[in-house]
Amino acid sequence: MGCQRRGTGYAPIWFWEETIVNTNIHKLLVTAAATTVAVLSPALTFAHGKLESATPAAGSAVDISPEMLRLTFNEDLESSFSTIKLVDASGASATKDKAKVDSSNPRVLIVAVPKLASGSYTVQWAVMTHDAHKTKGTYTFAVK
Repeated sequence: MGCQRRGTGYAPIWFWEETIVNTNIHKLLVTAAATTVAVLSPALTFAHGKLESATPAAGSAVDISPEMLRLTFNEDLESSFSTIKLVDASGASATKDKAKVDSSNPRVLIVAVPKLASGSYTVQWAVMTHDAHKTKGTYTFAVK
């Protein structure tokens, strides 16, 4: 069995062959980890709560005043940090109750609405999902 000089000392050839194999495995693992992060980054970047549907729907005109607003999101919500505010055309608040997460579906935020007069209304929502991402948005609907 021969010895070779590498670095500052002598070691058996089998030692250097094993070290080269370990180095190659290490490079392979680092490359695989980097590739996984690169592939998952877009998914993680866009993992924010997104409004999927609403009742009344955005841009709709309803014949009668809705009894509640029901907003459905793509992720589970944190009730303590999620709100809905309904304002009329003059900017006055039309809701008095606090929004809450639906007990049967953690992706749904609801708030009771008093009888609304005919006119245009803006829904202003802000939510925090279970992974602590915050999102907000607005949409309008009208009561005929």
